[in-house]
Amino acid sequence: MRILLVDDNPLMQQVLSHYLESQGYTVVVAEDGAEALALGQQGGFQVCMIDMRLPDQEGPEILAALRALPSMRTCPAIAVSGLGEKDRGRTLAAGFNAFLAKPIDLDALVRTLEHLAEPGSEQAVGVI
Repeated sequence: MRILLVDDNPLMQQVLSHYLESQGYTVVVAEDGAEALALGQQGGFQVCMIDMRLPDQEGPEILAALRALPSMRTCPAIAVSGLGEKDRGRTLAAGFNAFLAKPIDLDALVRTLEHLAEPGSEQAVGVI
């Protein structure tokens, strides 16, 4: 599974990339919305993980821009937030398929990825 990770925090990028790659996933990192959009145009991602707060754009704006691309239209998206429950409702309204609060429970992350990999899951919006 190829994952687009959109997060501006170098430590978060490193920890998540290292862990996910050790679990057999391929991770491509974007530091901001512009880089995420450029990578999204290339396609080939099965899931995107997007931080809700980035310097140039917020997560819902990035998701909307990515979903406007033919190659990313049905790509499941996980919202990641340091504000915890405050962002949970907003993620559903924005079209995210799942929500994880920071600090991320790595076991919950893998369960979420496995769920999103199931056929048809990209159509079901829910919070995990």
